[in-house]
Amino acid sequence: MGLLPIGLTALFYNFGFFTLLAFSPFVLGLDAHGIGYVFFFWGVFLAISSVIIAPKLQGRFGTKKIMYMVLLLFTLLLIIMGLSVEYVPILIICIVLSGGLLGVNNTMITTAVMEVSPVERSVASSAYSFVRFVGGAIAPWLAGKLSEWFNPHVPFYFGGIAVLIGLFVLYSGRTYMIDLK
Repeated sequence: MGLLPIGLTALFYNFGFFTLLAFSPFVLGLDAHGIGYVFFFWGVFLAISSVIIAPKLQGRFGTKKIMYMVLLLFTLLLIIMGLSVEYVPILIICIVLSGGLLGVNNTMITTAVMEVSPVERSVASSAYSFVRFVGGAIAPWLAGKLSEWFNPHVPFYFGGIAVLIGLFVLYSGRTYMIDLK
């Protein structure tokens, strides 16, 4: 039963993740090289945090606590980005910092889904990935439409609210994740 809250958390979390990934280049106002540099450092921080930082944090604080904290911090970063659409340096800092948060959360949430699932790993992984990437499929399109319908601030606010909903879903399903620290 723990697969459901983690899968839904990942769905909402991916709204924020893919809003950042797909929409932020449009508001940065940088040329292709500039955007490439920003996302190069984002990717480096994502890789380092998922391979080196996440296991250390998990060992020290436990999976659930780290997921709660990372989702809250990612929500705050998205809200800051929404408030700072006109300030490119702030956007760049938020994007790069989010790489660290996303790397940690990707590791934690994948670990969690494998630990709490009552089915085989391959079934759990495919079910989780399907639900997770529904958010990843809808978010880029929706971010563009929200910007079109309202303004470029709204996609980041929406992404932040979606991640916050994911945090509440994860917390409400905590009783199904007793095996997680």
